[in-house]
Parts: sequence; C-alpha cells; structure tokens
Amino acid sequence: MRFSTRDNTDALDGFWHHLNRRWRAHAGSDPAASDSSLPATSDTTESTAAASDPVVTPADTTAPTTPSVTEEPATTTQPAATAPAITDPVTTSTTTVTTDPVAATAPTTTVTTDPVAATAPTTTATTDPVAATAPTTTVTTDPVVATAPTTTATTDPVAATAPTTTVTTDPVMAAPSTTSTGGTPVALTRHDGTVVAHSGDVIKDLDIYVNSGDGIQLDNADNVTISNVRIHYNGAGGAAEGSGISAMGADGLKIDHVEVFNAGAPASGAEVNAEHYGLALYSSPGAQISGVTTHDASTGIYLQDSPQALLTGIEGYNARGPEPRGQLVQFNRSGNSTLDTFYTYNDLEKSFTEDNINVGSSNNVTIKNGLIDGNNSPSGQGIIFEESTGGHVQNVDAVHMGNGAFADMTGGNSFDHVRSFDNFNTNAPSRGQPLSGGLIFALANGTSVTSASYQNPANPSNIAYGAGYENGQFSGTFDAHEVTGQTPMAAYHNTFGWA
Repeated sequence: MRFSTRDNTDALDGFWHHLNRRWRAHAGSDPAASDSSLPATSDTTESTAAASDPVVTPADTTAPTTPSVTEEPATTTQPAATAPAITDPVTTSTTTVTTDPVAATAPTTTVTTDPVAATAPTTTATTDPVAATAPTTTVTTDPVVATAPTTTATTDPVAATAPTTTVTTDPVMAAPSTTSTGGTPVALTRHDGTVVAHSGDVIKDLDIYVNSGDGIQLDNADNVTISNVRIHYNGAGGAAEGSGISAMGADGLKIDHVEVFNAGAPASGAEVNAEHYGLALYSSPGAQISGVTTHDASTGIYLQDSPQALLTGIEGYNARGPEPRGQLVQFNRSGNSTLDTFYTYNDLEKSFTEDNINVGSSNNVTIKNGLIDGNNSPSGQGIIFEESTGGHVQNVDAVHMGNGAFADMTGGNSFDHVRSFDNFNTNAPSRGQPLSGGLIFALANGTSVTSASYQNPANPSNIAYGAGYENGQFSGTFDAHEVTGQTPMAAYHNTFGWA
C-alpha cells in the first residue's frame, strides 16, 4: 500500500511521543534489565490472606476429602487477588460478592462456562460487541493456520494523499474453530480461604472462594501443579490486594484448566485495584499455563521476571485495568515466551482496557493464533512491543479497536498474516475518542509487516504511522492491503466440565 499523511500530522507525532514515553512513565520497572539476568524484584512483597487449612494434595497422593460441593458462579461477579508489589501503580476494586454455593451432584453433561462472541461483524466501527454462541464441546486444540494470502503487496510505499489499496474477497487466513474441553466432568470440592502451596504439591479439583487475598499462593514453591480448579477471588470487593493465583519464585509451575472470576469487580468500568490479577507470576521462569479463562480481572495473566513461559489456550473477558499494560497478558522482563491460541472479548461499555497484549522489556516473544475483540482505550493497542525486539506476531485478528491494532515502539519486531476489522474513531463509552485518530498500524524503524490486511477502516487515510515512517517512506517492510467480504477467525473457547 501507499502511505499517506494525516490532515493533522502534528497530532499524530504527539501521539507517537505519548506512546514512546508511556512505558517508562507507567511500567515502573527498569527497561534496561535483560531477560537473561532475571533481576530480583526487590520491591515486590506478597500479602498472605488468613486461610483455613489449605486443601492441597502432595504429589502422588489422593485429592482432598472435604465435602464435595459446587456452584455456578454469577458471570458478572469475580474474585480478588493479592500480588507482590509490582512495577505498575496500584488501584483497587469494589462491589459484588459471590453467592453461597449449593451442593453438587454428578453432572450428566459438559458445562460451558462463558459463551461469547465467535465472530465479529464487518460493518461499523462502533457497533456493540458481537452476540455470542455457545461453543461446541470437543474440538482440536491446535489452531488451523491459514493458507497463503492472495493480496498484492507494495514493499516500497510512497507518499500519497490517500492510500491506494488492493481489494480481494479471498480470505487472508483460515478461521480456526478450536475448543478446549476439560475431559471427563469433574466434581469440585469447595474450599474457603487461600490455598498455600508447597514444593511438589498437586492442587486439583477445587472450587476456591476468597473474600480478600489470593486464591492460591505460591512463595518459593517449585514444581507445583494446579489443575481443574475454579477460583472466585476478591469476593468482598474493595481495595484489598489479591489474585486468583499468585506465584513468587515458583520454578516449574504448571497450570491447566483453571477458571478465575474476579467476584468483586464493579458492574462496569475500571477496577479499584490494578493488582486484581487473574494469574500473577513473579520470578517464576519456565511456567506452563494452558486452558485458562479469566473474567473481569485487572489483567488476566501478569508475568514479571518470568521468561520462557508457554501460554496456550488462554481466554479473557471484560478486563478492568486500569493501568496501561496488557489486560489479557502482560509480559514484563519475561522474554523468550510464547502465547499460542487465545481469545479475548471486551464489551466496550463494560470493560476498561489499555493494551490487550503488552510485551515490555521482553525480547523474542511469539504471539500467534488468536482473536482480540474490543478495546475502548483512547491510547491502548491490541498488541504492542515496548523496549522489546525479536518479537513475532502471526495469524492474529483484531476487531473493534479504537486507538490501534498492532504497534511496535522499538523496531525489530514482525507481524505476519494479521488483520484488522471494523476499527473505530469515535468516542468509546466513558473513555473518549482515540488519540491516534483511528490508526491501525504504529511502526518503528525496522518493523516488518507482511501479508496483512484491514477491512472497513474508520479512517482510510490513517492506516499506518510512527517513527519508522518519514517523508512518505517507511524504513522497514510494510505489506498491508484493504480487503472486503472477509470474516474474523472463529473464537477459541475453553469448556470446563465442572460438576
């Protein structure tokens, strides 16, 4: 495509400088710290919540024997979490509490917890989020990677008053329909209070309720496995810290099939405590996290000084922020990590997002096979790299983005087979108008964008901009074209067989 200057270039330049300063101003971490050095997080402390005798199964032993009960949690309420003081400023949360559970009986069917939008419309930029359909029960977990695009690329863009585009009806990527199931229905045992893990523990088949503090807490506990667990944290609402799972210095952590609810989140809008994380990992390298769904968390998964993490099958709904970080996943000094197969949905009138996925001071991070639907921040991005190089994004769709879909603030990062649908340049509810004027791609020197496309752009003369774009030329590779008649990929869903 051809680049074009916007009517108000000064405003775009100001926006770019705003983004460039934001990481240092708000992350609170040392961007110079390398992933290999794994600096200790000296300013992180963990508050421990008073807990009843934790229900933990040491390795190779049987599950807890407390009464087996379960509850179908209210979808609008979620629990709270405590996390060590981190690099981002703190805020807190208010309101609702989960209801008392009822005795469970053995299930006869597999329960799907939070049906959501499977596809997004391709009509207008400010429409309400897509209506959901219940996911099917069992499908493969490996997403289908698309066939090669048929669009025409222009690698040496020139200045123009309006971008010229190639329109095609052939899809750029296949639409994977992937659903993860929890296997045989599991009868969960209710546990009230924080579960404190020790090295080698296996924590499974629990329904955990905490009013304040963490649902599960690991402090220098290595080789812990957490599976088939549902957590309701922040039940009391308010400012008390607490995460669904908080891990400090936990090497070899494995988390699989876990659903986390921030029960005290406000009915809509920002969290009062920015540290009400779904999962928070500090100095915990090599974590394997799969089949995790978070609801109304300040950030779904927060990784700090935790490199070599492998995240697969991740869902997040209606993130509440409010700090400028990744509200689905934040990589902070956690390089050489991978996020593969994911879906996040944020109701523009309920959520409070900044970035959906933020890679900060984390080199060589791979993000692939996912759908991002909804971002109402006037300054946030769908995926953004800050103080990070060697990152790669592939086969990702971004729908209903306001300020931007894909951004590289550092250079040396690549985006391949990425698509933008129905972005908007109007006031988001209670958030204001996008500062970028409806930009889609923010580019740095050396950014690579290949086989990309955009459909129904809110501002056709404002597709790409940034430090890598000067005098109508771009220093990296930019191959993106306007398309019509395409549909975002199908959403990934975790299906939990809670009894």
